[in-house]
Amino acid sequence: MIQKGARVLFISPRTFDYEKEIKAELELAGCQVDWHDDRPASTPLVKALIRFRPELVATMCDRYFDRIIHDARAIAYDVVFVIKGEAISAERLRMLRESQPTARFLYYSWDSLKNFKNGEVKLSYFDKAYSFDRLDTVNIRHVRHLPLFYISVYEAMAARPAEKNANDIGMLFLGTVHSDRYAVVRRIVAAARRAGMTLPVYTHFYYQSKWVMAVRKLFDRDFRAIPWKDVQWHSLNKQQILDLFSRSEIVLDIHHPGQTGLTMRTIECLGAGKKMITTNADVVSYDFYRPENILVVDRQTTDLPADFLRTAYVSLPDDMYRRYSLRSWLAEIFA
Repeated sequence: MIQKGARVLFISPRTFDYEKEIKAELELAGCQVDWHDDRPASTPLVKALIRFRPELVATMCDRYFDRIIHDARAIAYDVVFVIKGEAISAERLRMLRESQPTARFLYYSWDSLKNFKNGEVKLSYFDKAYSFDRLDTVNIRHVRHLPLFYISVYEAMAARPAEKNANDIGMLFLGTVHSDRYAVVRRIVAAARRAGMTLPVYTHFYYQSKWVMAVRKLFDRDFRAIPWKDVQWHSLNKQQILDLFSRSEIVLDIHHPGQTGLTMRTIECLGAGKKMITTNADVVSYDFYRPENILVVDRQTTDLPADFLRTAYVSLPDDMYRRYSLRSWLAEIFA
């Protein structure tokens, strides 16, 4: 249960406006929420340095969090809620904890915790820690498993099937270019065509920077094979994504090979009542998995079962469905 009237210091990355959805849901529950980005800047260069060469931006990050900690001292927060928190050092977490001695410190990661530098030290400052990756809970003590969530607009899409547009997209892929993702999507689309899919396919391969893409093409064979014309340099807005979802029969989910946690796209398909083809075999471990709705394929797949392309989505029990909403997600973390 989220405490009505609670003061919440919320620190998270800017991620396709999910931070706004979380803040709005907490406010709807009666909380007062102050949000801060978990990075001093969200440019491709700064994000890359934080991940791969954090020592080069350590001073910038420390100064940024010093300002947040300074401002926070004037407020007695009930909860400090951090998502990811890649740029905050263990020392700044200690200082933040010291500045809020009565607050509950809650943590969630929607990245694999093996990418969380100094993770064990950082996690020691939190009262509860969650990860979207089921294997993190096996490998790291005191970390609880909690899958991602769908937001209310997907719930509304599933609840009003009569208002959906006629499905005129047979297969949809929306996502950032990484690893072998482009090649895998192309193989699956070709397999779907051979299996008899006749409706159009819509793909949106996004990358954040042309110059970073050019560097990747020099050193990464998977990127070298991607035609420039197939890459988009702008991300779709929420309404564009919702429109494409509502028009699609099947959504593709190509997870990063270095992760096993279920992507946001997986839970959005659940929320919208959409069939999905995914490369993430761990999805069969979840209670909402139904072979009629979710087809698991490997990354080298060349064949798809024609029956899966033709059959309709099978609805889930209401209690199982609601379990993956943003409301339920926050209720678990804040309990």
